[in-house]
Amino acid sequence: MRDKTSSHERTTAAMHATAQQLEQAESILHRSAQATPNRGSKARLHGLGDQVTALADDIAERADRLSDGGDRFGRQPGARHADQSPDDGRSSSSG
Repeated sequence: MRDKTSSHERTTAAMHATAQQLEQAESILHRSAQATPNRGSKARLHGLGDQVTALADDIAERADRLSDGGDRFGRQPGARHADQSPDDGRSSSSG
C-alpha cells in the first residue's frame, strides 16, 4: 500500500511542479508583452500568457483534487498575475 501512496504523492507533486513552471512561463510572456511596442505582438503575448495561466490553473486544480485539497502557491484560479496590470492595453475584441 505504501508504494501506491508514494506513487500518488509523486504524481501530484509532478503536477504541481508543472503548474509552477507554467506560471513562470506565463510571467515571462506577460513581461514580454509589456515590453514590446507593437500592439499586435502585445495582444498575442498577453493572450498566450492567459492560455498558459488557464492550463496551469487546470493542472493545479486536478492535482489538488488528487491530493484531497491543498493550497496552490497562494494564488486563486483566474487571479490576475502580479505583472499584469488591469489596464495593460489589451482589447476584448478579437482581431
